[in-house]
Amino acid sequence: MPCVCSNCEAGCGLTAWVDKKTMTVRKYMGNPLHSGSRGRNCAKGYAVESQMYDPDRIPFPIKRAPGSKRGEGKWIRTTWDEALETIGKKMHDTLKVGDEMSKKLIMYHVGRPNENGFSGRVPHTMGLDGFDSHTNICSAGARQGSIQWANDDRNSPDWANAKLIFLQSSHAADAGHYFQQSAGLIADARKKGAKMVVLDPRLSNSAGIADLWLPVWPGTETALYLYLANRVLHEKSINGDDLVDHDFVKNWINWDRLMANKEYLQFMVLKGYISKVPENDSYESFIEVMRELYAPYTKEFVVKECKLEGYEYKLDELFDIFIDAGSRIATYLWRAGPIAHRGGWMITRAGFLPLALRGAMRGDIGGVSWHHWHEISVGGKGDKATVAGKKPPKVDVWNELAWPPEYPLSTYEMSMILPHLLMDEEWQNKWRAKGLNVPTKLSVWIPRMYNPVWINPDGFRWIECLKDESKMELTFNLSPTWSETNWYCDYVLPVGLAGERHDQQSAPTKPERWTAFRQPVLRVAMEKMGWKPKVEHRGTLEAHMKAGLGEIWEENEFFAELLCTYVDPDGSLGVRKYWESAKTPGKPVTVKEYYNAAFELLPNLRKAAHAAYPGSEYPCYEFMRDRGAWTEKTDIYKPQEEELEFDGTYYHAHGHKYHTDDVTKDEFGVLWIVDHEGRMRSIGVDIEGKLHEGFHTPDKKLDLFCEWLIDWKWPEYALPIYPRNEREYDKMIHIVSQVHHRYMKADNEYALNTVYRLPYNIHTRSVNSKHLMEISQNHNPIWISTEDAKKHGIKRGDAIKVRIVDTVSNLESGYFIAMAVPTEATMPGVLACSHHAGRWKLKNAVDIPGFDHKLGIMGVGAPLYEMTMDGKVGTLKPKEGIDKGVKSRPDTWQFKEFNKDLDNIWWDGLSGSWQNAVAPVHPDPIAGNHAWHQKVIIEKAGKDDKIGDIYVNYENNFKTYKAWRDDLTRPLDSSDKERRPFWIKRPVVPLSKKAYEVDIKDI
Repeated sequence: MPCVCSNCEAGCGLTAWVDKKTMTVRKYMGNPLHSGSRGRNCAKGYAVESQMYDPDRIPFPIKRAPGSKRGEGKWIRTTWDEALETIGKKMHDTLKVGDEMSKKLIMYHVGRPNENGFSGRVPHTMGLDGFDSHTNICSAGARQGSIQWANDDRNSPDWANAKLIFLQSSHAADAGHYFQQSAGLIADARKKGAKMVVLDPRLSNSAGIADLWLPVWPGTETALYLYLANRVLHEKSINGDDLVDHDFVKNWINWDRLMANKEYLQFMVLKGYISKVPENDSYESFIEVMRELYAPYTKEFVVKECKLEGYEYKLDELFDIFIDAGSRIATYLWRAGPIAHRGGWMITRAGFLPLALRGAMRGDIGGVSWHHWHEISVGGKGDKATVAGKKPPKVDVWNELAWPPEYPLSTYEMSMILPHLLMDEEWQNKWRAKGLNVPTKLSVWIPRMYNPVWINPDGFRWIECLKDESKMELTFNLSPTWSETNWYCDYVLPVGLAGERHDQQSAPTKPERWTAFRQPVLRVAMEKMGWKPKVEHRGTLEAHMKAGLGEIWEENEFFAELLCTYVDPDGSLGVRKYWESAKTPGKPVTVKEYYNAAFELLPNLRKAAHAAYPGSEYPCYEFMRDRGAWTEKTDIYKPQEEELEFDGTYYHAHGHKYHTDDVTKDEFGVLWIVDHEGRMRSIGVDIEGKLHEGFHTPDKKLDLFCEWLIDWKWPEYALPIYPRNEREYDKMIHIVSQVHHRYMKADNEYALNTVYRLPYNIHTRSVNSKHLMEISQNHNPIWISTEDAKKHGIKRGDAIKVRIVDTVSNLESGYFIAMAVPTEATMPGVLACSHHAGRWKLKNAVDIPGFDHKLGIMGVGAPLYEMTMDGKVGTLKPKEGIDKGVKSRPDTWQFKEFNKDLDNIWWDGLSGSWQNAVAPVHPDPIAGNHAWHQKVIIEKAGKDDKIGDIYVNYENNFKTYKAWRDDLTRPLDSSDKERRPFWIKRPVVPLSKKAYEVDIKDI
């Protein structure tokens, strides 16, 4: 049965091999019809079977025992019907109030959705601004840089045809987003002679096989990129030609807007960026401005700033490799630097500049394009199958818990400070006094595929908030596995893993548009063998019960029934119609109806499906059911150059037509219309007498000059820039990393590099796979350079105390005890410890009344710990290793046929620490992302310290959150009439103009 992996963001194709006699999955392999993954999978893909038959998976709905408190670990078994009824009533009663506040009190908090649109449809159909994601701890910094350049979510490289693979960290080649697919394409390119360059303070697997590795001090990468731009602007080719691709820059970069803005040019003079306002607005004068602006970023400057002493010759080598590649340079700026640092978004801004100057951002063969053109998102668009028959209207409210007024440009929701905002009454009262209707609680909080207690910074604050039933009144986690978070929820409802659910998933992994279809493979296999569910809209639940997997459901069917039958049973709330089946009114829409309608929106797929399944009721669903993947379009190059049709009367753009009387052209050649809300929107651009669709920015070009930053109070950063001297470090603190080397005063003070992913770890979802945990073993040592280790007398295996100190509040957060590993694989002054390990649990197993044995908890991946917390300080100390814990309870092992070798577990998992709990939140003042890296002070552990111990002063962490918010941001004020620039992405629920409008009082 074809399927899709769900263990990272890539959506690689799988095939499940189902034993027809036992109705079990015997193995998962790749799907050769999937043009992204090309039949290949990494270790995580093959781990799906071990997750499916996890010995400790939650086999039925459970809820907190009556009379117990959250976190006590007392649970009882319940039914899906009871859960639907209780949760549905709570949500119904909340929405029935019908006022502005009621639309802010239900929060769907999705971690890694691994689908395209369904998650957002859930709050949208309820009229809620009630969606939180994990993105501000993941990739929001890079997304901010991409938005400023192209008003697009991320870049999309053509790895396979590049001549230079230019990586910042190991993200594309051996870990992170899409790495399995990217790694294969990068390997293809290198076989054809492509070079690979890696910037990383850590010698990753990628760096180890690169043609050139530069260990750059974390957070200073911007300076290096501007050094490249400086040389491109000033130097000539061996033929005496300019290195700048003038054709591309002149036509597709918004230089003309910069040159027309005399006020800003004068501002640049006042700031010392340039010496004088240029005499004219010509392109040639623009190039001179650029040359002067970036001239200070010399090799000498970069060597000092990036701590590259001794690597001077490698900077020359880097430049030669960069130039030799021409415009065929592929990069993917995502996590690592952009998410690790205050101002990390500027790393992305600056990183794209030398590529733009060379023409590599044209979206041509071997270069860089944008994800919008390469991704398919129809998972939230099955509306034709419902009674409503169309998508819901835009939502009219704005939720300050997700989008606080201090962060109007935040790339995604400020979800990592959700508990801080809920518990910060001073903040709530301040903004209420200024006229905002700020929530003080949530009626319902719904995490899905997310574990914020463990993965987010300041985990004890999350626990405090979750335990406070006045702040989160009802919580339920959609999860088939135990986690640190669902331990504190009211319900844990087991929805399916990769081969147990329906999702449409697509990812921008190459210059084409492919989509894949995740599905519950046991259900599909049984249906092909003649089985039919008694209740069609519960087919996945029934199939899993029939096959012996347990009472495992899926979000698609769960939400359809919850919202149609329980939240809005009579349709009076206006919700039911979006989930009620058009085919069988009165019943929830089925997955076959819904996904058939969604896939019908893809014309090439629709044509192929109707040809392959003539006469079928659900041809598109069946087509994807049997193939698992489809490529809608290939060879997508230079899409911004698509011609805009004008027939003399109408302009035809993006599926719409506009009468010539309704279209105006500005002095820069941009075509504008007025939309139904009265806003000006661009539809195309005139380039040298030809009409093109252009990029997704309002000016339809790539925005070197991000003019709207001026209007939103950040004029000094409207161009890629970086401090050039001590005075500017202080003035530009917003783009100087919190772990810049200027903050390291004593010889035991270090930058802690936390943002790198072990390729076999999957955020929170590895802990239920013996296959993966045997590789990682919860092992998470501190890498320390051999030079630094020798200085402190530290040897391999020594326990060291790592104290976290904030460089804004100057407060100490606490410490964790870690195992030291001296190595040449990290640069001096920089420690490394991935924040993707350090799992823990408080019980090995729990009694469930009526269940025939105890239910185990994270047996193969989390040691047993003892926790204390008093409202100000929290501690965690290891009690028992994984090996002893799981072997002590063989009677609790489920799926014994698949878990015969559990007694062979040899790892104890006690060499990792929950460092995330110690780390305070660092909300970037512009992008809003958490800046992960920390300043630390190290010392040898004391005689009573054990590896895995943590001590957290989370009262200090709360003060640090306030310091970053109050000392660094430029909040909305009475001069602002809108909450945010309306044209930049504000995921995932579409809001009306009314929601954007704001009236803040001066007090």
